[in-house]
Amino acid sequence: MSPHTLVVHALQPPIVLVHGGAGSYLATTTPERRRLRGDALERAALAGMSAMNEGGSRAAVLAAIAVLEADPQFNAGRGARLQKDGAARMSAAMMNGTELRLSAVYNVEHCLHPSALADSLQASGDRNRDGQGSAHWMSVQGIAPQDVRTTTNIARWQALVNGADHVDRESAIGDADEHDVSAAREANLAVPDDLLPPPERRYGTVGVVALGADGQLWACTSTGGRGHESVGRISVSPTPAGNYATPEVALSATGFGEQILDLNLCGRIATRVIDGNSLEDALKRTFIEVQAHGGLLGVIGVTADGSTGYAHSTEACGVAWVDATGVVGRDVHSSGV
Repeated sequence: MSPHTLVVHALQPPIVLVHGGAGSYLATTTPERRRLRGDALERAALAGMSAMNEGGSRAAVLAAIAVLEADPQFNAGRGARLQKDGAARMSAAMMNGTELRLSAVYNVEHCLHPSALADSLQASGDRNRDGQGSAHWMSVQGIAPQDVRTTTNIARWQALVNGADHVDRESAIGDADEHDVSAAREANLAVPDDLLPPPERRYGTVGVVALGADGQLWACTSTGGRGHESVGRISVSPTPAGNYATPEVALSATGFGEQILDLNLCGRIATRVIDGNSLEDALKRTFIEVQAHGGLLGVIGVTADGSTGYAHSTEACGVAWVDATGVVGRDVHSSGV
């Protein structure tokens, strides 16, 4: 069993922590490309902190994730993967830790910022909407539909259609290297044959967690899905397994969605923190279980006392953070290593 990565810092609130997806992309990217990706994550974290100063942690997560949804190098919003019929169906969730209130949209089309759409449902009685319900809610909110597909993603989808009926190799599970794929197979997981990454690489699901100076915790996760999946496949990102917040901790997950659901990843970590474990111990115990399951996953989290960290069983996970000191931190690979 290969070791997982676990990093925890004690930071000073307010805090914004972002991720841009987990995977095994080091062999297929240059240090310069990884640094540029880290720059984008840093911009998102700083945008979140700027919004934090005006509107608290709720505004912070929305501002940070909007930056990532507008950036086509991430698999959310503008960079969303396409399902087998060529449509971009995106999902996102917002969760208020203080009120234990989750709102989410599933498989919404023609929406650049599904995170904002999910947030607009916070005050609604029916806070979780499928694609049809999300389209209606967009109309109610006066959000004009727009085609978020990029020429690159359309070309990728067309190549997959013309080539063979297999998953998009640039998807979350497709970011696994040969060793990780073998580990998943040994765990008796259903793993498609064509998974090894191509020379060019994109990145995955985006997420933000934030702790305000007032102690408010919020979590937001947004995704374009796995890529070339069956029409209507539901992403884990809008679920409590992929996005969760309580008065004690806020969490956002990334990686192989079905495994995140299998393990109830965020719920499992949150329960341990609620029961009195430190964030570090909760992550450590959980990722021992993740590896026993053959999981290819990553997660970020922040607790009410300012403990801030991330863990992943994949080769890498793009992460950046900023706290009250104004100093921005990044995972080692996002610094160009």
